[in-house]
Amino acid sequence: MKPPPALGIIGWSGAGKTTLLEQLVPELASRALRVACVKHSSEDHPLHRAGSDTARARSAGAVLVGFATPDGTQLTTAEALSPAYLARYADAVDLVLVEGWKDGPLPKLEVWREGLGPPLAASRPNVLAVVTDAPTLPESLASLPRLPSRDARAIADFIVAWIREAAPPPRPSRADPRGLTHRPVRRFDGASLRAAEDDRIAVEEPLEIRVSGDTVATTMRTPGHDRELAVGFLFGEGILIDGDDLGSLFHCGHPGEEGFGNVLEVTPASGAVLDLERVAATRRGTLTTSACGVCGRRTVDDLMATCAPVAPGPVLSAHTVARATERLRAVQHNFEHTGGVHAAAALDANGELLAASEDVGRHNAVDKVV
Repeated sequence: MKPPPALGIIGWSGAGKTTLLEQLVPELASRALRVACVKHSSEDHPLHRAGSDTARARSAGAVLVGFATPDGTQLTTAEALSPAYLARYADAVDLVLVEGWKDGPLPKLEVWREGLGPPLAASRPNVLAVVTDAPTLPESLASLPRLPSRDARAIADFIVAWIREAAPPPRPSRADPRGLTHRPVRRFDGASLRAAEDDRIAVEEPLEIRVSGDTVATTMRTPGHDRELAVGFLFGEGILIDGDDLGSLFHCGHPGEEGFGNVLEVTPASGAVLDLERVAATRRGTLTTSACGVCGRRTVDDLMATCAPVAPGPVLSAHTVARATERLRAVQHNFEHTGGVHAAAALDANGELLAASEDVGRHNAVDKVV
């Protein structure tokens, strides 16, 4: 899995790196970014108090040692900080800010204060910008952006723009030929039926979702993006909790066979146990039509049994909400051909498109995006 974007915050001691982090984290969080902070030191520091229970567990060979209190849990490992290590948390955080590590491989912001020393950026090509109160930068750094150290919003704007620039472009759903077919269609013009004309219409076929050979559900869907549909469905049902629980997904049968592509087998990752009883207990393991309004539960009690409270999210501006439908319409490629499919999209707090999908079923479109 690709690691989350990581940005170093470097500077001389006393320049204000920690103060900047204290200002940045809440500002970025207000934009729906989940931020992790790592303090890096080039000097050795004991991670456990000598003689403590955790130190003894580490000495005994534990690869991960934790200390839990009512205020939280702290985990330590002997593994060095690296992109591969950060990749484990790709599902949990959107950005990692690393204070220090001035000679590390990460792109960086330098916090510079006149009088403490020359800018570190002069000898480090991967510094993106300099955060400072100085009115100007030295001539050697004139090409770098200068960000006011007291303006957390402007610095956050710079970081968000960098994240978008560094991220691969979104891959919204494209018209999938498996989801389209041709039929002769006669249209009523208000007075009579016109002659039949060949037209494209949306396909609706069943998809049986199996987990380790057990059928979990059969849903009527538009073929295409079946893997995304199955994974989104299993996440929505609470069967998959984390991306690491997922092993493999594949269509059963062989290409060319009748019905090939309508059965998808999901295999958990090694050691992962998926709770299929959640489906059985709430009677979800039945045929689910693509009709709008079908929630897949027989009673309200069954529905509430699997619903967990959702934490408050960011407050979206009216402009962002209004633009969201425009962004969605721009990626409705199957709709352009048929006029008969639903669509769903995921956007960030700034209205930037993250993913989009289409399906004859509204809930299927949402699952494909999830």
